[in-house]
Amino acid sequence: MIKWILIIILVVAIMMIAYSVSEQIKDKYDFFNNLKQFLNEFKINLAFRQEKIDEFLKKNNSKKQFKIFIEEYSNFLKTGEVYLEKIKVLEDEDKQMLQDIVKNIGKYDAKNEINQMESFLLMVDEKLAKANEDKNKLCPMIIKLSLLFAMGLAILLI
Repeated sequence: MIKWILIIILVVAIMMIAYSVSEQIKDKYDFFNNLKQFLNEFKINLAFRQEKIDEFLKKNNSKKQFKIFIEEYSNFLKTGEVYLEKIKVLEDEDKQMLQDIVKNIGKYDAKNEINQMESFLLMVDEKLAKANEDKNKLCPMIIKLSLLFAMGLAILLI
């Protein structure tokens, strides 16, 4: 009886790990999707004043990882420093791209700002497409392979 309980616990633990890994992949997609919406909002409203930016940032109700970015962006507006280490779903290359975006928003006149936003949006679109591809391919594959692994391990232990 104890053997069966341990096997069930092992299978559940493996599936929980697989689920958390697939959630990280989905969170990365959600992050880039929210970033695209965020940049589009900035592009539409280039004439933001500081009060409007603060209001816009407060009304943003995104998932946890993008909320961390919003908090860091708010801190950047106050202090001039941006720290993106807390965003766990991004790779170093993505964090560098985000730092470039944050540091360059609002540095140009309206025409150049729109051009800058367009180039940022192209970069984000590429990252979003890659994240969507990973989400659609890797998440189901991770769950299925983990289930097969857990069942195979359970059979071996029986």
